[in-house]
Amino acid sequence: MADTLTPRDLVDKLLGAAASQALGPIGSVVALIIDKYIFPKFLDGWLFPTPETDLFKQFEKRVEDMIDKKLEVAIGQATFERVKAQLIGLSEAFKGYANVVDESERKVRIGVLLTLADATVTDVESVPDRYLYLLTDALQMVAILHIAVLLEQVKRYPDHSEYQLALNKAAIRYSDVAGRIRDRFLWYRLGQIAGGKGTIIQEETGRRTPVGQAEQKKIRFIAYDDFMFWQTNPYHYQGDFLNFFSTDWVSANGMDKAYYDKIQEAQQKVADYGAKEKQGVYDWWDEHLTKTTAQFMNFVDWDGEKGLHKPKDRMAMQAYPLQKIGPVNDKVSVLDRIDVFLGQQMDQFSVSGPRFVQTYRLPGVVRFGEEGNMFHRADTYDTALAAIYFALRGNMSRATSLADGLCTALEHDPIGGGRIVAATHAAALVDQDNNYATSVFYPDGATRDIGNMCWAGIALTRVYAKTHQFRYLYTALVIGNWIVANCTVNDAWQGFSGGEDAWNTKRKWRSVEHNIDAFAFFNNLFALTQDKAWQDAANRAKTLVLACKVPEGYYVTGTGEGQTLNSGVIPTDTQSWTALSNLNPDGNAVSLKYMVDKLSTKTGDFVGFKFAMAGSEVQNEVTAGAAMALYLQGGTFKDQANAYFESLEKQQKSATNTDGLGLVATPGKAADTGVGLGWKYFNWLHVASSAWTGLAFMAKENAYANPYALVKME
Repeated sequence: MADTLTPRDLVDKLLGAAASQALGPIGSVVALIIDKYIFPKFLDGWLFPTPETDLFKQFEKRVEDMIDKKLEVAIGQATFERVKAQLIGLSEAFKGYANVVDESERKVRIGVLLTLADATVTDVESVPDRYLYLLTDALQMVAILHIAVLLEQVKRYPDHSEYQLALNKAAIRYSDVAGRIRDRFLWYRLGQIAGGKGTIIQEETGRRTPVGQAEQKKIRFIAYDDFMFWQTNPYHYQGDFLNFFSTDWVSANGMDKAYYDKIQEAQQKVADYGAKEKQGVYDWWDEHLTKTTAQFMNFVDWDGEKGLHKPKDRMAMQAYPLQKIGPVNDKVSVLDRIDVFLGQQMDQFSVSGPRFVQTYRLPGVVRFGEEGNMFHRADTYDTALAAIYFALRGNMSRATSLADGLCTALEHDPIGGGRIVAATHAAALVDQDNNYATSVFYPDGATRDIGNMCWAGIALTRVYAKTHQFRYLYTALVIGNWIVANCTVNDAWQGFSGGEDAWNTKRKWRSVEHNIDAFAFFNNLFALTQDKAWQDAANRAKTLVLACKVPEGYYVTGTGEGQTLNSGVIPTDTQSWTALSNLNPDGNAVSLKYMVDKLSTKTGDFVGFKFAMAGSEVQNEVTAGAAMALYLQGGTFKDQANAYFESLEKQQKSATNTDGLGLVATPGKAADTGVGLGWKYFNWLHVASSAWTGLAFMAKENAYANPYALVKME
């Protein structure tokens, strides 16, 4: 059986395996095809033929062709050999795949294999027409293996429609490519017969004048085939396929019926020869490729191709459904509901040990572009806020797991030295594929900005004050030392620069938000250690913030690389956080009034604050911080805060995409931060917005819920 197996027999086996409900993976069929049939029977013949000449002779002939200007042979053959080598390499790779048993490695290899297969099939079409038929056997084997691997995926994951759709596309593509390159070769082949126009050359081979008769002549008809022996010798160029076909003696003058009949016969021979060769091309390609690829069409799910079978949205899969729990929500407090949401965001991918929170809860729909950047994102800032929140709620198991995650992120940072990346992968805090370093959520998550690092430090000092576990204070001190050593700016405005970008280039601008964070963080370190150096660092941060307060009394976002204000960007939190940090108590009233007058906004039925002056829509993270600042400021500001608290509670229950537990980042489709900042918040459940809301509601009863409040040992 093995000795007589044909490529179409292999496809028949695949068809049988795809249709069969018998036990056993289709991968065994792949291995059978490769190990028992393809490599022993086919590959030895057409992939590894015995060279007819030595290597020097092959190159010597090509040089001679180039010298003779035979570019079609010299350049075309080079392209053909390059693509054939690619097919050989791909076949070897498929062979290796069939023998891999480790699931992780199989996943990696199949991704590489399918990408290589797509690229190689594309390269086949770059081969000159003359050489296409020489690739059919190699392409046939690659196509069979490609389809076999896709069939294996379909059989192993029957609920993953994307694998069936990939199989559909591959089957259709191989069929289309096979037909297309066959037709290219066919027209090339026919173009080599009698000049492609039925050209017959007439050659006089003799004359005579018989006694008593008019002069006579003999005519030979010649029709050249420039690719006459293509099946056995692709480099043979020309032959006369009429085989010395000629007239008898005919009249040398005027029209002779015998001559006319003979030329008609010659023309018919040309037509017959062309038809025979055309059928020969079809027969040869059917045997070597196109009948095989035609069988692939049996694998196509045509309903799926029509869009009736949609692939599942794997990018938006979630452990916890976006499902409201009904009227009981009205009887449960804002904080109890936030407890559940933040716990779910911690437990999406791991239910114990050091971890970060997943920043957003994505709804079950496909997202692209800017929104697609959020999946699996785990921000250091959001994780720190959640740790502070859980510590205040008395849930120290969750608070310490997140604090341990922050310590782990610093201890395993790919660069090290006290850095923490801005965002990791929520699914894996430690990246096993990168030498067990902290995972990095590219692109912007690769920055080491001091804002995220200070928030990590604030959270760690808070958890240390609760637990007295030195690891948390030690890690906070490491963070503080890195900021002072790497980001201190020694000019009149002082403060700390922005940290590093993804390429470890210093960010020389200075941010008010970051320096407010640094002011609070360094004050915490001073309170816990009594080391005056931290008090000096806090005062340095305070100097920068005050330098960025304009005469009208509000704070801009920060500076450029020198002592130049970036006065065109005015965020909400530079007003609210300055008040919460108690950095400049005498200036709070003016900046908070400016915030209410200039930065408040409305989205639908919900009131709140824009992220910045140039931004748009209510953004709940800054709204909760602003509500807390107004409430704690007291007086008329406290009364103004109530409208924002009411809006936040209303959004928790009824905003689009809420589940009654957490807070969406914005009740609108997207909240833009505006020119000069350049990112957006989306209408998804959001950790920072939820944690800030929880802290704001707690602050109404306990001012220590203000995350900028000075840490105190418990």
